[in-house]
Amino acid sequence: MSADRRSQTAATAARLTPRLGFVRLGAVKLSIGFLPFTRELRGGLALVAILLTASSCAVRRTTRVPAAQAPPPTLEASTTDLVGRINAQSAAIRTLNLTVDLAPTAGSVYSGVIKEYRDVRAFILVEKPGMIRMIGQAPVIRTDIFDMVSDGSEFRLYIPSQQKFIVGKTTFHRPAKNALESLRPQHILEALLIPPIDPARENYYREEETRSGRQYYVISVLEAAHQGEGVERVELALKRKIWFDRSTLDIARLELYGPEGGLVEDVRYSHYQDFPEVRYPTHIEVERPVEDYSLAITILDDPKFNQPIPPEKFELRKPANAQLVELGEERHSEEGTEGEAARGQ
Repeated sequence: MSADRRSQTAATAARLTPRLGFVRLGAVKLSIGFLPFTRELRGGLALVAILLTASSCAVRRTTRVPAAQAPPPTLEASTTDLVGRINAQSAAIRTLNLTVDLAPTAGSVYSGVIKEYRDVRAFILVEKPGMIRMIGQAPVIRTDIFDMVSDGSEFRLYIPSQQKFIVGKTTFHRPAKNALESLRPQHILEALLIPPIDPARENYYREEETRSGRQYYVISVLEAAHQGEGVERVELALKRKIWFDRSTLDIARLELYGPEGGLVEDVRYSHYQDFPEVRYPTHIEVERPVEDYSLAITILDDPKFNQPIPPEKFELRKPANAQLVELGEERHSEEGTEGEAARGQ
């Protein structure tokens, strides 16, 4: 074949053979062997590259699901150990001097007095066996909202905004239409001082409970059988339950029961701290089912334990212009359903 002939054949082959396009994606070289490498093709290849990159990322992405939190490890303690802890904490506290925040639950009877303040700063003095004084003040302006005291047998309550001075026996219990009747300092005292267990006159036993994934030891204390006036009492009455959080062996809850076996007070303890003389909770929640109220107590600043308190700190006298309200069994039977004997003094 002549040179001209070969040249013509080569030119014809060049016109008939499609151009080969090459695109490099990272380390991968793609060859488009039989399509013209046009502008449209170039755009399509760019889209393919984006999709491949996104797909590659999607494949490599992993989602880690955190394992469910395991419950805290539990500590072991015998019944004797638990009773010893109760009695040791009780014996360690003789007096208390506290500054606290009080937060009443919405709708509770406490809110009948302090609902407009949301929270109340209070000062609490306690001396065993049954002395307590508590003064509640409004936030910011720090004016007294209430002042109440109890010596263990009688309580006194002064409400400055209503100019009422209420007096009654601590043993008197009755659901009250008037919210003032339910403000009792001894309810706070019972929550602050956990009573010891006396094996000579009280029976007790231990149980184990699980609530919301946490494990507890529960010591139930019963009133021992006794004889009186020729009649032997053979039934044991439940007096209280003390709950221990098994992750710390701190007292987490105290339940107090009345003579008929009904729950009269439910107290929960948390946020324990170690103080120089005692380990003590700094958040206490008190619930009184009979009076239908609950109250949260948060201890502020530095609580003082076992410091002397002058006796006059537990004295509360009726102001001259305050109305006296006396509460009691006899007064209720004489005065009717409202349960108040009120006279101006």
